[in-house]
Amino acid sequence: MDIFLSFLHVALCLFMILVILLQPGREGGMGGAFGGGAATSAFGGQGATTFLSKVTAGCAVAFFITSLLLSFIGYQRSVVASHKAPPPAATAPVDVLVAPPETIVPMEEAEPAEAAEAPAEEARAEASP
Repeated sequence: MDIFLSFLHVALCLFMILVILLQPGREGGMGGAFGGGAATSAFGGQGATTFLSKVTAGCAVAFFITSLLLSFIGYQRSVVASHKAPPPAATAPVDVLVAPPETIVPMEEAEPAEAAEAPAEEARAEASP
């Protein structure tokens, strides 16, 4: 729908430029360059001016309507896009300091702290001169 409206909008714009340039001005305008003198005799004395004025007014109304419709469609798309559900939050990374349950040793099976310190003291004693 919006592609059709965009095409119609551009076509109306180009047609309205052509119709405005065909209107006779003070010096006859572009209407005289394209044989506008014959058009005034075909439509009567003031026939071409009124006809071109009506066509210009119709094009202007259609141009404004397509402008409003295209802006409404664009607004609706931006509102829908801004009100979509936010993407799910990234899950927090697993803390490196927390060990998995299978590596946790119950307190009864763990070595006493004194037994773990004894080899460290022996290594210090051997290293000193």
